[in-house]
Amino acid sequence: MAICLFAAKWSMVAAMPHMKARHWRRIINLCWLNGVNAHMGTADYNVGKEALRAYTRSAARERAPLGISANVICPGAATAGFLTFKAMQPEVAAASESANPMKRLGDPESDIGGVALFLASEDARYLTGNTLHVDGGSHRNGVAWTPGLADSSKT
Repeated sequence: MAICLFAAKWSMVAAMPHMKARHWRRIINLCWLNGVNAHMGTADYNVGKEALRAYTRSAARERAPLGISANVICPGAATAGFLTFKAMQPEVAAASESANPMKRLGDPESDIGGVALFLASEDARYLTGNTLHVDGGSHRNGVAWTPGLADSSKT
């Protein structure tokens, strides 16, 4: 919770006076599909990111009168962390990628970055309180995520 929720919350609170003074009012938080799809073995992380999504929606509602928008991106990207995981668990990573409707994970820069730029732009001034799943459609039916856990009932 300290990393997934509170770090973002404290950053948003600290940025508020600067956002008001500069009239630049965009909050963009990054969550993940783990909580959306209830991936196994990541319950604590899932809870933290889903709490951040809820906090962002509340912030969008509370800050809307100030002209501040707050949105979430849930990326499905081949991040450095995923690439490390892929090296350790190639079969599970391959199953995850093949379950994606586009048959791949996105590139953090070319597939996800443009969405973040859009949300930060004036073109997104009327978009707030939303989660954009930038994941090639993975959130629609869930992506296979069943790493070989010894006993998943203990998470």
